Amino acid sequence: MKEVELNISNYSKCLCPVCPVEADSPCLYTRQKTWRDARRQLGKVLKQYPEHPEAYEMPMQELEASDTGKDLHFAKPAPANMRELFCSEAVGRSDCQDLSGERTCQCPDCMVWEGYRLGSGYFCVRGSAA
Repeated sequence: MKEVELNISNYSKCLCPVCPVEADSPCLYTRQKTWRDARRQLGKVLKQYPEHPEAYEMPMQELEASDTGKDLHFAKPAPANMRELFCSEAVGRSDCQDLSGERTCQCPDCMVWEGYRLGSGYFCVRGSAA
């Protein structure tokens, strides 16, 4: 198992935002604006994919410093503003304590989980896959 890269490609495959574990979390609900802002930021890069395909697989930290990132005014979202890729060491466990570990985890249905051969789930509750 290798570390899950924090990049646009993995971000676009992630199922965390539609996961039942996150449903009904008042903590996450209060962060909707910052999460939408982060999604808009990443969406700018996705829209530019045909012109900048290299940005899709580039680690977000590198993307931010790259010419493409600067052209798109890209700023890597803070982990606390993300509801995606909890399996990545760069994001890790959610700091929201009200996620339900008793609901069905979507990780085994996720293309990121499959692609990286992750053996467990509930990364939002337990922490990264690394």
